[in-house]
Amino acid sequence: MNLKPEIAACFDELQDMRRHLHTCPEIGLDTVETVAFVKEKLDGFGIGYEDIGVNSLLAKVEGRGPGRIVAFRGDMDGLEISEATGLPYRSERAGRMHACGHDGHTTTLLAFARYLADHRDFDGTVLLLFQSGEEGFGGALKIIEDGLFEKYAIDCMFGLHNWPGYAADQIVVHPGPSMASEDRFDLTIRGKSGHASVPHLCVEPFAAVADFIKGAQTVIPRKVSAHDKAVISITQVHGGSAYNIIPDEVVLRGNVRTTDGGVQDLIEESLGRLAEGVAAMYGVQTSFDYHRKHPVLANSMPEPAVRAAARVVGKENVLTHELPAMGSEDFAFYMQHTRGCFVWVGNGADSPVIHNSKYDFNDQVILVGASFFAELLDEVMQRS
Repeated sequence: MNLKPEIAACFDELQDMRRHLHTCPEIGLDTVETVAFVKEKLDGFGIGYEDIGVNSLLAKVEGRGPGRIVAFRGDMDGLEISEATGLPYRSERAGRMHACGHDGHTTTLLAFARYLADHRDFDGTVLLLFQSGEEGFGGALKIIEDGLFEKYAIDCMFGLHNWPGYAADQIVVHPGPSMASEDRFDLTIRGKSGHASVPHLCVEPFAAVADFIKGAQTVIPRKVSAHDKAVISITQVHGGSAYNIIPDEVVLRGNVRTTDGGVQDLIEESLGRLAEGVAAMYGVQTSFDYHRKHPVLANSMPEPAVRAAARVVGKENVLTHELPAMGSEDFAFYMQHTRGCFVWVGNGADSPVIHNSKYDFNDQVILVGASFFAELLDEVMQRS
């Protein structure tokens, strides 16, 4: 690999930083201690910053003169999972751990910041966004609502995520969709309760629930092209209180993933019509709510990422034909406002998957990721 020597020389210090963050994970938007840690490091690097969103931080590195504004994002929040790694630097907070590697992403962005502090030979401005609340808490939206794109005319934006199953010297760049949308739906079915021995005097909601579930499973194979990726999952059914009582109401919830906005529209419309259909068939009342939580994350600037990655890990280790993930990522919201690219950096072929109690971030990714960001900056900025 062709790592930046200035970054590689700091590996021991960077590893200590990452492992410190691993011991003290914070959840959602409540990343107060992590932000304080990042501010201390940026102060040491001589890099200015401002608060943005909710417990997020935007650092700014000015080059030698005017030019493009390029942003890089690293997320900071952990997960409510009890760690089972047994590592000496394991989480010290019960029921919380960095099971997705955001401790490593934060450190990667700090490593890049340190590099930039001594390498300002570019025209333009680099923004380093340390983001809270990526794990479903709307952290990116809070930052956008706080005026990120009004304050700065960002020309392009980049991010990365460690990815178990790939070697640490591999980088995955998708020329298009990288990660799926996430939608959530709630269906409330109301009938008329009564004793189980006289169902003819009741309006029983479970038959409607059963037909909705069966119908939902036909939407993808019958309405979505086999060439498109989509998933509908029923994840909750709540109703009833006793063996001998037909309930008034049953609540059903589910999750939808796809990598195409048109398919997203089709599924929402189909599930809504299905809810109307079971209401008419069984004489129940239905209330259907469909919430689009994350859009599809689509890369609009894969080419500079491919070239930068090739200079770090070698052309043969840049993978551009991998399938997108069906998980979602709120980096997608930034891509609705500017161009950019989000890549995966291998966390190790044998690494436990993310969101697993035995997962740990591979510290080698810090060097690969920060070197990749440095090379990417060369691709999109004019440098001497």
